[in-house]
Amino acid sequence: MKIVKGGNVSRLLEGIEIPKMFHAKQTFPGGKIRPEEIPAMVYKELSKPEIAGTVKPGMSIAITAGSRGVANVDVITKAIVDFCRERGAQPFIVPAMGSHGGARAESQKELLAGYNITENSMGCPVKSSMETVLLAIPGMENRFTRTKTPMKPTASSFPAA
Repeated sequence: MKIVKGGNVSRLLEGIEIPKMFHAKQTFPGGKIRPEEIPAMVYKELSKPEIAGTVKPGMSIAITAGSRGVANVDVITKAIVDFCRERGAQPFIVPAMGSHGGARAESQKELLAGYNITENSMGCPVKSSMETVLLAIPGMENRFTRTKTPMKPTASSFPAA
């Protein structure tokens, strides 16, 4: 990018003090996980007692899946589904993407399908809804909303991505 002194931006910022800036470079570790290694790694992490001990037979468990470009999100999500099923739970997937897909439930399901996350490929339901309910907590000033999707999970969601 070429910096031009006296250009349009300079005129717009005339009289405004701009803090000193510098270029920074961040280097991330180069190790990679091969897609075929993912299920075993997910299984290993979910098998830790603090997680595995919370998954009980018959539980309904929501698994979130997003649209933020996580590599192999389908492989990760399927590994979580399989882990829950192996323990007798009944997992289902919930799109976790806010306004992506035009904030429309069916479009969000279509986005997930583009990542190969479908009821058929995952072996469990994908429940998508934009309807919400208000959660008011007595004594708290803030109020929150959550999906109205009839999911009623009996365990915390495992975020897939």
